[in-house]
Amino acid sequence: MKEQLTVAVIGAGSSGLSMLKTLREDGFKVTLYERRKQVGGLWAYSDDPTMTTALRSTEANISKYTCGMTDFPIPDKYPHHLTQADFQEYMELYARHFDMLKDIVFNAFLKRVVRNEEDTKWQVEVVIDGKLQVLEYDKVAFCHGYQTKAQMPTLENCEEFEGIVIHSQAYRNPEDFKGKKVVVVGVGSTAGDIIKELVPVASKVYASHRRGMLILKKWKNGTPTDLMITRRRRQMTLFLQSNFPNAARAIADLGCRYLMRSTWGQLDPTWRVTPFPSITLAIPSTGENIITSLKDGTLTSLHGLKRFVGPRSIEFDDGTVFDDIDAVICATGYSADFDVAPFVEQSRPANYSGPPIARLWMNLFPPKYADSMCLLCYSGFGKNNGFSFSDVVSMAVSNIWRGVHPIPSREIMEKQIDTHHMWVASRWRLDNAISVSIVKQWVFQGFLHDAAGTGMENLGWGWKGWKFWAQDRKMYNLMNHGLETAHAFRFFETGKRKAWPGAREAIIHANKAAKMFPIKGMR
Repeated sequence: MKEQLTVAVIGAGSSGLSMLKTLREDGFKVTLYERRKQVGGLWAYSDDPTMTTALRSTEANISKYTCGMTDFPIPDKYPHHLTQADFQEYMELYARHFDMLKDIVFNAFLKRVVRNEEDTKWQVEVVIDGKLQVLEYDKVAFCHGYQTKAQMPTLENCEEFEGIVIHSQAYRNPEDFKGKKVVVVGVGSTAGDIIKELVPVASKVYASHRRGMLILKKWKNGTPTDLMITRRRRQMTLFLQSNFPNAARAIADLGCRYLMRSTWGQLDPTWRVTPFPSITLAIPSTGENIITSLKDGTLTSLHGLKRFVGPRSIEFDDGTVFDDIDAVICATGYSADFDVAPFVEQSRPANYSGPPIARLWMNLFPPKYADSMCLLCYSGFGKNNGFSFSDVVSMAVSNIWRGVHPIPSREIMEKQIDTHHMWVASRWRLDNAISVSIVKQWVFQGFLHDAAGTGMENLGWGWKGWKFWAQDRKMYNLMNHGLETAHAFRFFETGKRKAWPGAREAIIHANKAAKMFPIKGMR
């Protein structure tokens, strides 16, 4: 009998749980390591300021109708937009339903992963119960997330400031800032969550930012905004991006400018919310309370933080100086944590002076070790809605590692990486604030669907699409023009992975549930 190949999965968020489940079902012996005491990833609230966590008041940016795992629908009992506690509970239910907890080691702090001396296996250095252990595995899947390593800006003369200066990763309790004057750096979704909590308790809240931001509402005319996206609309967008990139960007940005105007009306130019960067280069914010707080005066927009000039004094880019600031919270984002993966190589293409770019094939696999290592932390703009893409990625990885889907030679991978890096550099020259982990959605998602064997080609314009249209018109229309649910990824039998018998019923149920929209009074 052939010995089972062993796999270590790092992280028990949606991607890690999906990876554990999929690899285990496909015959691997899998152990998952999670530094928290429970599953859920950043949705598992933690008081530890070194861990990224959703706040207790955080709600999902997208609705439950387009979220969830491929074979485990989100229960109807949850609200339209799940809270932090709802998401954690859902993932706990998911883990228990598929008996995953027996293969998870909690309170396990990863130090790093390296090759052994013989270059035959991976050594996972992890601290469990205070003791460092070095464990060997055939393969490793990093599922520790995009939001792990806080990006703290360099703040001139920070040592002169006697107030509080923290990254949003360490923020937990608004009561810590009661009666204080607080500057929040950034106007993204995280900044919106923090500002929403601070406004009722702080004496004054400021938002410091250097450029505008596309700020979307979770609801549009009584319907969750994410329900505007369908499979067919997404495919049309990806077709335009692939074949007519400049036109696609112009059309997308024109639409976003219209959306902002129709949603918010005329905005005060002193707020500098507009103009905002292209949606093809920067992820929009769902911090809708930022606009409402600017309108009612409970939030004041400031230029970028330039430097500290005293114990309580800050100078901003426009020369304005405030002398009575008590705290600064930097909601300035995160980067992939490659400290735990020292084997990942980096490079810079020609005519590019931005940060180094990781050399990962398809932004997932180090070319030298593509058959035994993947990192799910470096693919900006790569996902579909919410958790729905976690299963697609895990199915693709499993199929590659068990030889069901072929991959090119290392030489070809390296050439493709070089080509991709040149494209990233061209995006960076358009906007040097982009994440260099950005992917070509039409390439990235197409590759993963093909490798995973989701059968999405049956919804296209080719002969398979026409065949499905002729055989099952109802499902063809629901899956192309109705809700974009994860269950579609397990609907077709393709031979690369198991179809889920409940997919049809789940897709129909989700679309029936969405017929309640629009809801009168929801804006």
